[in-house]
Amino acid sequence: MDRAILERRLALFSIVAAILHFIGETWVHLAMGQFLPMLIVDYIAIGLLLFGGTRSLQTRQGAGLLCGAWGFTFCLNYRALFWRVGVLLEEGGDAALETMTQVLGGLFLVSMLAFLLSLYLCLPREEETS
Repeated sequence: MDRAILERRLALFSIVAAILHFIGETWVHLAMGQFLPMLIVDYIAIGLLLFGGTRSLQTRQGAGLLCGAWGFTFCLNYRALFWRVGVLLEEGGDAALETMTQVLGGLFLVSMLAFLLSLYLCLPREEETS
């Protein structure tokens, strides 16, 4: 598949993912509360995804921005997932923690795949290396 098409699809996916992340994270914060700096770091990831996605759609040269946004989001999801896995392994947990860990596991996989795709989009093209 053409890289321009892949980049456009990833940009659109990034915008949708950012909007869903914003809705979900805001709901969790309002319903359950969380330490404000943890919410802010999620909002940074959301902002990066929105910025990378919109710039990519505007310029068709935003693969690097998408890569940075998805890299940050992937690291954030990695940290969130394995912090909860650690709690489950050491202390056990209730059904809410187990459900959150499963949701974070799915988000971790999605962000990893999006990050790997964005890395691919950043590779030099054949016509650039010749």
